[in-house]
Amino acid sequence: MESTPTTSYKNRFPFSLSVPSWLYPAGYEENVARVAPFVDGVELLFFEGRPECLPEAKTFRALASLQQAHGLSYNIHMPIDENLASVDRAEQVRSLDAHKRLFDLTAPLVPVTHTVHLERPSGTDPGAWTEAAHRSLEALAGAMDPARVTVETLDYDLLPLADTLESLGYRICLDLGHLIHFGLPVEETIRRLGPLCRMVHLHGVASGKDHRALPLMDPSLFHRLLPFLSSYTHTLSMEIFKAAPCFESIDFLATHF
Repeated sequence: MESTPTTSYKNRFPFSLSVPSWLYPAGYEENVARVAPFVDGVELLFFEGRPECLPEAKTFRALASLQQAHGLSYNIHMPIDENLASVDRAEQVRSLDAHKRLFDLTAPLVPVTHTVHLERPSGTDPGAWTEAAHRSLEALAGAMDPARVTVETLDYDLLPLADTLESLGYRICLDLGHLIHFGLPVEETIRRLGPLCRMVHLHGVASGKDHRALPLMDPSLFHRLLPFLSSYTHTLSMEIFKAAPCFESIDFLATHF
């Protein structure tokens, strides 16, 4: 039996609680319908940006109806099938086009954020990558309001780009699980990027894997995150992609608030 919440988490936390649109083996509409009575928002996952991979118009209409009926907020995870910060100009252009397309398609849902990845493949020349990332960020800012775009912390230190992101008006998605999983400077990153943060991705790290249930996490690691979470007031997505561990993690988090 697939797990379904029995307790509402709406307005339970100082932040707006979101869960992914992939908790059950079903489409967007069914996933959102099943969680809508229990959470503040849903993270709509769009990992592929090609037109043929995107939902039909009727799906977006259904998502808008669910939003209105349940007072939901949406946040968008933008495509990652091509790298927005690629040093290959053709790939960068394709990714920019995909981002613009999805930004327009989801505009009627008035998402609180659009989270983007700036992938930095292993072996990439740091100088060339930084230049490519800066070029993409400037181009993207011409099509999307940077204040509604959150750049996610991935498997590298985002701090060297902090000044650029701030000067262009972008916001940050602090993926706290990534910071721990990849051994990045947790407190320093939170201190510098926390004021720009409008999206948090939270998930457990255990046995060398991330996106695990929070109770599996070393308590000392989890407690490093609590000072920031206790004062955070924007959107937090419990980024765990199966229903049972996701809701188990929310219950666990609630014991600390």
